[in-house]
Amino acid sequence: MRVALGAVSLSAPLTGIGQYTRHLAQELAALGAAPHCFLGAHWAEVVTADAPGAGPTNAPPGAVPLSVWRTTARHLLSGSWLARVASRTMRARRFRIGLPHDAALYHETNFLPFGDVGLPTVLTAHDVSWLRYPETHPAARVSLLRRHFPRALRHADRVIVVSDFVRTELLDLCEVDPGKIRVVHNGVSPAFLPRSPEALRAVLARHGLLANRYLLALGTIEPRKRLSTALRAHQQLPVALRRQVPLVLAGIKGWLTSELEREMAQAVARGEVRVLGYVPDADLPFLVAGACAMVYPSIYEGFGLPPLESMACGVPAICSNRSAIPEVVADGGILLDPDDIDGFSDAMLRACEDAPWRAAIGERALRRAQYFSWQRCARETLDVYRELVGSPAHGAAVEGL
Repeated sequence: MRVALGAVSLSAPLTGIGQYTRHLAQELAALGAAPHCFLGAHWAEVVTADAPGAGPTNAPPGAVPLSVWRTTARHLLSGSWLARVASRTMRARRFRIGLPHDAALYHETNFLPFGDVGLPTVLTAHDVSWLRYPETHPAARVSLLRRHFPRALRHADRVIVVSDFVRTELLDLCEVDPGKIRVVHNGVSPAFLPRSPEALRAVLARHGLLANRYLLALGTIEPRKRLSTALRAHQQLPVALRRQVPLVLAGIKGWLTSELEREMAQAVARGEVRVLGYVPDADLPFLVAGACAMVYPSIYEGFGLPPLESMACGVPAICSNRSAIPEVVADGGILLDPDDIDGFSDAMLRACEDAPWRAAIGERALRRAQYFSWQRCARETLDVYRELVGSPAHGAAVEGL
């Protein structure tokens, strides 16, 4: 018996949900509960641990690469309502055709299950930012989720949320039975760890960077991340320091970015801001470990992986004090109002110039980061599976889970 795992988010470049899905699948496999993953174009047996972002293996001969399917889906989502419906209908059909006959349950990791498939269903809800801040999302996404997410919540047998904050948000903004919500925190990859300048040199050189000589803002470039605060705070630093310690933006270009791009154009031209775009998974732990600090003024996160990755590297995380971020960071970082440009600038200046302060914050960060692991996430998720399939409504516990 096996878990059918909705894993459409597994394609490069991986976003936060893709990272969650990949690590969960890998750690479930390590626990002897390897899921069967639905990728949108086909089903696959296992997620490789040695090729992050490459996605699952065992694709059928002639299968269309997942990156092509994701590009096509994004194009369709930007098109007509009919095209969006057709895209999802096509995926739902492929899901049903390939659904393993021995699946014990279905776990959808990305908000919207592919309908009622006759199995106990687990749904992961990562946040409800599209309800709380709809103006920070593309209109098509907001429309899709408003239309389908309430039904998904009603029909799910268990709803996993990645923080206590998301649990509170669901109960506040959605109609959901609190008895079926389970909190399972995300983890952090062991690849994120402190590294010496010598260990960092080669990778950072590929990106034109030096260890402890840049400030890092990591994540998809989109309005909710409030990167304007990071930019304006950095511009308040002394001119010489701005040039010596640039603000580095690393992450794929998202949506509604034109205003930010206009605002930072001159700083980019002066070399005070660097825009790296997508950074390969293999390089990312080095990029994080080499920063003076992580700057993360996001106004809304269901969890907040980048601050945790920074903390696991012993790098100070200068973060927003809103949403789930304080729950994750606790005393392991610096928490500020995301609109407090002066506060962010002061913390950035200290991270650049005060090495003992940076080291002390880094020690606290390392202690806090030890609480989170993908192994723990997988074990607690497996407990949810066992609870569900062993409940009276779904018969006896399934052997192998």
